[in-house]
Amino acid sequence: MAINPYDTPRGKFRTRAETTRRQFLLLMGTLASTGAVIFGSVEVLKFMFPAATGDAPQQFKTTFTFDELTGGVDGSGKAKAGATVRSITADRVSVVVDDAGIYAVYLICTHLGCTPNYVPNVTSGSGVLDAVAAARGDRTGSEQIPNGWACPCHGSRYFIDSTNFYGPAPRPMDWVSISVAPDNFFVVDRGNIVAYRQPGDNTAPQWRLLLKTKKDNGKTLGV
Repeated sequence: MAINPYDTPRGKFRTRAETTRRQFLLLMGTLASTGAVIFGSVEVLKFMFPAATGDAPQQFKTTFTFDELTGGVDGSGKAKAGATVRSITADRVSVVVDDAGIYAVYLICTHLGCTPNYVPNVTSGSGVLDAVAAARGDRTGSEQIPNGWACPCHGSRYFIDSTNFYGPAPRPMDWVSISVAPDNFFVVDRGNIVAYRQPGDNTAPQWRLLLKTKKDNGKTLGV
């Protein structure tokens, strides 16, 4: 709007203020419209190209079957292959067979989240007697060995039942659900914790996948 040269100084000031106000509102309207168009375009593109995640799925199948792990089941309901451990390091899980059945340990160190390694002599250099580690887990005779997990980052150690006993780890590692699929391979679900223990809790979890029935006993701990 043109300024009337005959206006009073106050009138000229008001005219300039009204012009500035209209320009500001026009600018804000333009920015809002542009933003709406951009937002709408992004949403359309997201609909056309669904987002994919690079995270590994929580649930996965093992590459070995029930019979390959256990060697079959004897008349007493125990694995013919005896107590054994099969680590799936890429998926951060160890599958353990003992006299009571099968369980899966989630290999996430409770200190800073590193992946502990399975070792046959977990007490080495810790000052803990081998007999203490060998007595953990449900196993008898020659199957009682001091095995477990050792974290390569800061030296935390865990017994075969995932109980922490050395190093900075504040609590035991968790157990996750494991089941047998119709094709006889195992399905591990890392999103389903079946044993969770607080710091200082050395209780041995009782949850197991039973060898005779291939069903779990439902004895979860801390969840």
